[in-house]
Amino acid sequence: MELDLKRLTAASIVSSAFAILCAAAEPTATIEKPKARVATSGGCRILSGDTFSGTWGPSTLPTLALTIGPASTMADQLHANKAKYTGPGSYSNEIIAVYLGKTALEDSYMGLGTVVVAADGHSGSFALKDGTASGHFDCGAVPSHQ
Repeated sequence: MELDLKRLTAASIVSSAFAILCAAAEPTATIEKPKARVATSGGCRILSGDTFSGTWGPSTLPTLALTIGPASTMADQLHANKAKYTGPGSYSNEIIAVYLGKTALEDSYMGLGTVVVAADGHSGSFALKDGTASGHFDCGAVPSHQ
């Protein structure tokens, strides 16, 4: 019985590609407080080279949105930290928004809080300062620069 090297090579390539795809985490946000909720889809990116931005859930009204850095929308109005995103670590006074209702005004929690980006560069946790919302997230991959 002869071994078909071309077929074996193609099978190995497909198998390796499948393993890599399966190993990548799906973008996920888990809201632990005030109500348990899991949102998939979305992800993270680095804007202007120094601002981390993440959204999870529907694009029309994401379940979780957060930013770290000087290009954060409404940073001046909310007196948010405008220090540059420098990679994994703990960032305080960052903008966090959790939307659990059908509109931005219904069952929403927004304000300043702490975002911790884990050493892997794509997962972490968040908590609003007032204690009304918290949870954790996974970007699915290390964010790319946009």
